[in-house]
Amino acid sequence: MREPPEDPLAAARPPRPPAPRCVADQPPARPGTARLRVCHLITRLICGGAQRIALETVCFLAAQGWDVEFWAGPETGPEGSLWEEASRRGVRLRQVPDLRRAVAPLHDARAFAWLTRAFRREAFDLVHTHSSKAGILGRLAAARAGVPLRVHSVHGWAMTPATGAPARMLYTQLERLAARRSRALIAVSAAVRDAGLARGIGRPGDYEVIHGAVPAAPRTDAAERARLRRELGLPLEAVVLGTIGRLDHAKDPLGTWEALSPLIEGNPNLWTVFVGDGPLRDALAGAVARAPGRERVRLAGLKPCAAALLPAFDLFFLGSRWEGFPLVVLEAMACGLPVVAYRVAGIGEAVLDGETGFLIAPGDGALWRRRAGELAASREMRERFGEAARQRAAERFDLKDMLAGILALYDRWTVSTPEAPAAAGPGRGLRPT
Repeated sequence: MREPPEDPLAAARPPRPPAPRCVADQPPARPGTARLRVCHLITRLICGGAQRIALETVCFLAAQGWDVEFWAGPETGPEGSLWEEASRRGVRLRQVPDLRRAVAPLHDARAFAWLTRAFRREAFDLVHTHSSKAGILGRLAAARAGVPLRVHSVHGWAMTPATGAPARMLYTQLERLAARRSRALIAVSAAVRDAGLARGIGRPGDYEVIHGAVPAAPRTDAAERARLRRELGLPLEAVVLGTIGRLDHAKDPLGTWEALSPLIEGNPNLWTVFVGDGPLRDALAGAVARAPGRERVRLAGLKPCAAALLPAFDLFFLGSRWEGFPLVVLEAMACGLPVVAYRVAGIGEAVLDGETGFLIAPGDGALWRRRAGELAASREMRERFGEAARQRAAERFDLKDMLAGILALYDRWTVSTPEAPAAAGPGRGLRPT
């Protein structure tokens, strides 16, 4: 894993970078936008869905002529890092020294002060935040610094079922405060929006639902599929159930394995792959080692560009107990894989039950196992569901459409002339702060 450089701005930021390689067939940059200064801020630049969306947005805006930078805290993690890719794609990067994921009052106070000074000095016209810590500190600092437009993308809320009651109350109050300092809240799913409104975070008119999205995936030929299976140690003729994700309580790999284990035991041609790492890896490895059929399970660990392994699977499963809007589900659909998952949060907005996969009530491991078994037993059903999944991903969750939606939202608040930021003045279009 590549650690971020001590000073990514000095190491990776050219005075005016070339247009990053993002989405193909970009339209030419719109005249008059080059002087609009935008900062995207995220807590950690790890390999994750929120980070991927933020990075693609930054690249797209740069290609459109926006003067855009990408800032992040120094932490990486077992998921891997996107610092190197962002630098390679010409993104202007900056590290925020004290921005940390965990609650740490001293670091948080320092990060807030640093951001306030930096936003004031850089004179951004728009600060767009991602993830909970960066979202709260970033919006409050931007408001203090007089940044005219503050936007937050909600990829999921910090108030999960695993969060204790005192922490939930604190996070909710902070999110409410930050929402009052925001021009808009971009929710990656309607379920994320509804969860925020239920907690009194913002008002209905504050939210824009712009679903997460992925680029179209090319169809994989037999030779590439065979190569990927060899890489993972899988027989070419096997039926493979695969998943990609962090091995933690949110993804519930132990519960997933408990549901799958009898299915694997009774079907000698059925193999299972877990791609990812996390705090439950050892526990999962122990559970697998004690089970019949363990020789047909692969714990593949972290893989660079893990989504590139999807064509090795025959169906994709996800045992998450809570989610925002997982991009890996869209990536699986774009590859033509049927999906079996619990009906939590935004997953129900992506997967059509009985058409592109199966959605199961959370905790119903018996039905989950039965539905996975039905797909595993029928190649015709897998192909039919998979083709429907591919079409749905292309029609509803294409990356170009998501980026166009974000750009359209920005265009509502800005006038495409160089004089627009100066004419706007602090607080243009905002509720009083």
